[in-house]
Amino acid sequence: MATIRDVARESGVSVATVSYVLNNGPRPVRDETRERVLAVMRRLDYHPNAMARGLVRRRLFTLGVLFSSVEPTVVTNNYATCVLRGIMAAAVQAGYNVTIFTRPWQDARRSAARFGDRRTDGILVAAPSVGSDVVSGLAQRGVPVVVVSAPSGDSCVPWVDVDNARGAVLATEHLLALGHRRIAFLMGDGTQRSVFQRRDAFLATLARAGVTARDDYWLPGSFEPEVVYRNVTRLLNLPEPPTSIFTTNDDMAATTLEAARDLGVRVPQDLSVIGFDDYPYKGVGAPILTTVRHPLAEVGEAAARLLIDRVEGRGDGQREMVFQPELIVRETTLPPSSRLN
Repeated sequence: MATIRDVARESGVSVATVSYVLNNGPRPVRDETRERVLAVMRRLDYHPNAMARGLVRRRLFTLGVLFSSVEPTVVTNNYATCVLRGIMAAAVQAGYNVTIFTRPWQDARRSAARFGDRRTDGILVAAPSVGSDVVSGLAQRGVPVVVVSAPSGDSCVPWVDVDNARGAVLATEHLLALGHRRIAFLMGDGTQRSVFQRRDAFLATLARAGVTARDDYWLPGSFEPEVVYRNVTRLLNLPEPPTSIFTTNDDMAATTLEAARDLGVRVPQDLSVIGFDDYPYKGVGAPILTTVRHPLAEVGEAAARLLIDRVEGRGDGQREMVFQPELIVRETTLPPSSRLN
């Protein structure tokens, strides 16, 4: 494999001159010299080392993506794939590559040096866990960072999210307007800020409507399908089961539909179900899920653009971007049956 020294020797110039040709500076090179160097590069089939060129240019044209939970299923996880679609769109347009980190963040002491070693120009931190020091750990090392799906907690670090509270209000008000008063809420993973934002808005909306949030209808839990299925089964077997269930995301809603079907509970005649996110599949089979649209691809694209602007020294100093949710009414919500309410 030819090296830059081979090119310099065959061209009769210094290594520095070859570097100036490759990087268009910082010093000018005469046209005939440039053409001679390029001809030798073609003849020797020389390809410059991308990492080395990045160090010279102080940019690798690569964005890093770090999810709070790193697991093989991240490439098929609905949230991750939607966010990545937006990130990829922005990266392709700007001529950047994307690296997904597969080693999880532990804490700043053990992880900051590894993630801040400049193998990427900046890092998109997606849905960081409550209490994690990932944002502060990277920022303190001077790594350009943008947070996706959570406030950054740092006035100098931009973040992009949907208005989770507003989305939960839309979902809850929809069920109340239909006449539901026995409304259950299924929480997801308690390490995610969005879960608490949606829960708090749900409870506040019930309170404004004069509806008491029953303790047996409010279930903390997990995004894991097995846990969700178990919780839905418990709810629907109560002596006075809920007439509607609001879930933290669409995956949980799909599992809710499955559990209801297995128990012989009809949706939406016996039970209304509403999700959050509006994943592309719209639920499993019929009926099609009523949900709150969370523009995940747009969120990912906006976050990537903010990061590219920071890397390239552009931008207007914007520190936060909050997208508005939209209620999408489909087939899983109806007024409660008079015999059930």
